[in-house]
Amino acid sequence: MTLTRIITALIFVLTLSACNQNDSPDTTMQTAPLTSSTSSVATSVCKADINWITNPNPPNEIPGGGSNFCQFYQFSWQWFFYLMSPSQTDPSLRNFQVTSEYPVLEIDGNSCASSATEPVFFVRTVKDEASDTAFTLPERIGQAGGGATIYDQDGNVVFYSIAFSRSLCTAPSQGDLPDDTTELKLAWRVISDAEKSDYFWIEADVIPEQGAPVGETLGLIGMHLVRGTAEHHELVWASFEHRNNAPNCQSPAQAPQGGWSFTSSQCESCLNNPTASCLESCAFNKASPASSLSGAASEICRVFPEGTAKGDHKAGENLADVTALNHQVRDLLAGANTPQSMQVLAQYFNIGALWVSDPSQASTTDNQRGSMQLANPVMETTFQGSLSIDSGKISTSTNGVLNCFTCHGYQPGETATTGLSHIFDDIQKQQAATAQ
Repeated sequence: MTLTRIITALIFVLTLSACNQNDSPDTTMQTAPLTSSTSSVATSVCKADINWITNPNPPNEIPGGGSNFCQFYQFSWQWFFYLMSPSQTDPSLRNFQVTSEYPVLEIDGNSCASSATEPVFFVRTVKDEASDTAFTLPERIGQAGGGATIYDQDGNVVFYSIAFSRSLCTAPSQGDLPDDTTELKLAWRVISDAEKSDYFWIEADVIPEQGAPVGETLGLIGMHLVRGTAEHHELVWASFEHRNNAPNCQSPAQAPQGGWSFTSSQCESCLNNPTASCLESCAFNKASPASSLSGAASEICRVFPEGTAKGDHKAGENLADVTALNHQVRDLLAGANTPQSMQVLAQYFNIGALWVSDPSQASTTDNQRGSMQLANPVMETTFQGSLSIDSGKISTSTNGVLNCFTCHGYQPGETATTGLSHIFDDIQKQQAATAQ
């Protein structure tokens, strides 16, 4: 899908600020990549529907009242398909790209002031005036983990962008955020022409620290999709990932043709035949702040597929529902009834979601449900838990319950003022600054 009029305000940046800088490590987790040998496995009672793809009409509330995990995942998938569907007013755009509905969070200025209906993708980096300082990036955009920057196996940096529902522009400064609050954080990597068929892609101008803008083709590799409802003001935090990103740390799947985007063949071999020395050499899921558009390739693997660790609350139910829908959705997308514009979405899968059981109570650990270890490998690379060698096999351990609610605290009746949405905080700051 070609975007010929690409140039409004989806602002891509190099790094997401750390949680301790008030960033939103929208920690959401990912499921294992699907392979042809597993795409038609028997499914559980959690069912997908072809109408989600051919006639997207997402619900405003969790279907069935949110009485089980499956209903939250069905809700998440329906919103993913709607946002990724061609706009009825301009089929060259997907719904999430229609800025009259989903403005782009800009680095400066007033993100709500634009009335443009055509998108502009303007990728840039930001640097302090002093030449000896590092890049200064707004806390709203970038990867969690101290501003970590990651690079694919071609040495190209990963970019991030943010969009949000326009209702946040007129939301009250007290009480709860609007029922329809929607927030999207997207991760992109530079792709070649040969890779376009496997990615949802855009054309963008990348403005380096010095020199003229460089035109790049960027492929979507990850998406955090956050959506509120009247009964769930804590928001449902779901995450999606491209299947070529990286393997699971344990029992990795066979690499796709052309290899993993964020794991070398040598480090893939280490996962299959681990030793202490190769594990140390690969330094999986390590990343630091950087200021360059190119750098040493990152080595990434997925610590907790489906955002689930052994012993998590209803871990079996969560794994079964996420996996069942991923398999069904991929089969549906490959079917004869799927529009060509939607077929590329077979390259993406859900890695989990997070919400609370009782929205009348705060988001304490015992009230959280879904993917308790939710962390996206390309969006929260360093927040995934840790790896070690145990009897010649890779062993994983959690960092406690570290997920979206770690930095997005939920207090019922106070979601506008307690930092649940860092995007809303930034919108308010921008509006206050432009009003002066």
